[in-house]
Amino acid sequence: MKFSDETLKAYLEGTLDEAEARAIEDAVEADPDLEQCLMALDSFAPVVQSVFERLPAETPQVDLPNPVAAAPVRSAGGGLRLLAVAASVAVVAVAATFWATRPQPLGWAAQAAIYQSLYVPDTIASLDTSPQALDAQFALAEEQLGRSLDREALEALPGMELKRAQVLSFKGKPLIQVVFADAQGQPFAFCVIRQGEGAPNKDVKQAVLSGLATATWAQDGYGYMLIGSNAQADLEGQLDFLTSRFAG
Repeated sequence: MKFSDETLKAYLEGTLDEAEARAIEDAVEADPDLEQCLMALDSFAPVVQSVFERLPAETPQVDLPNPVAAAPVRSAGGGLRLLAVAASVAVVAVAATFWATRPQPLGWAAQAAIYQSLYVPDTIASLDTSPQALDAQFALAEEQLGRSLDREALEALPGMELKRAQVLSFKGKPLIQVVFADAQGQPFAFCVIRQGEGAPNKDVKQAVLSGLATATWAQDGYGYMLIGSNAQADLEGQLDFLTSRFAG
């Protein structure tokens, strides 16, 4: 059984009814790919994973109050109090470990790359690319973003077929993902996020994120990102085209 991103997000948010939630949970048990998809849609999952990957081999030293000399237990409640003290010490040690090793928060570009890394050719092969569907998608995306996406320019992106415009969100800011297929049907994406007035301009920076070649830049309150289909994807032709039309 296949589930849409919207249904999976509703599951993560706890808004599905019991039957729908149980169907997803049963499917996850038999489908590791679905479990990975859920993790990618859960903005907190990469943070949790990063914390455990970076835990030190030994717990950091924590300064605790000097222990009081043990005294005979005089009531049944004493044992419970000792258990409570032990539990408190354990909590302090775990908290100290977390704060000593806490990861840097993931930015919007890293989150977008994680999401895009789940795409395969079959993900976009059957998308509705009719003019009517694209009209509705771009109208909604531009309304949320507060600016034009220059659809005609995107449809002319060299070597690419326009497949979809999707509205996402990062920390309450609209994030638009425009999906393409290259000549081999491999997925590419162009993302735009509204960062707001006062956000710093940034020159083009290329990097590999989540195993995908990426290029990011920012101008006039908007952030931009081009994402290739793999780590070796050549972005230069599309990047030159996009930066000339989207404030490179």
